[in-house]
Amino acid sequence: MEVDVREKKRFLDWLIQNVTFQRREVSWILNYLANHEAILANVRFVEHAESTERGIVIRDLSVAGEALTLFLEGKSFTDSDQIFHEIRLNWKDPLYLECFFANSWDHPTYLSILEDNPYLSWNESIDPTILTAVNDYLAEEQRRARITELYQEIDEALEKGDKETFLRLSQEVNDVLQKPEKKPVE
Repeated sequence: MEVDVREKKRFLDWLIQNVTFQRREVSWILNYLANHEAILANVRFVEHAESTERGIVIRDLSVAGEALTLFLEGKSFTDSDQIFHEIRLNWKDPLYLECFFANSWDHPTYLSILEDNPYLSWNESIDPTILTAVNDYLAEEQRRARITELYQEIDEALEKGDKETFLRLSQEVNDVLQKPEKKPVE
């Protein structure tokens, strides 16, 4: 799903107004992006922009590291003039932008424009034991929800005096209960 250019612009405008950067050039470049919709249409906000063919990482004062870094085919550049010219001259090419600022994960506008990095999918970087634990938890929650649903249907069958449905649902509850409960990994 492609993020609307207006949403990207709204976020960049907010970022420029509310975040302080180590170098003013960061604000200038963000302002340039926000005011050029043709370029902004090719900007994707992602995590791990350094893993892309053409990515920029920006950091505010609260985050350690270089304020502005361009990653271009495995090389990194921090000269703001060089970064600006790369953006301006290659405006038709995809540009992946990663923003580090205080409480970024608490900002709904930022979260709404984040996209999956096509060069490094999020689910490839999760520890397999965590994935297994999450899947086991979800399966157990689904099992418990099904049991609750069956008990409600059994109550309805009892109220209606429907012996056949009661017996069928009771057997289904027994079958679901026979499946071993998976304990969450701690």
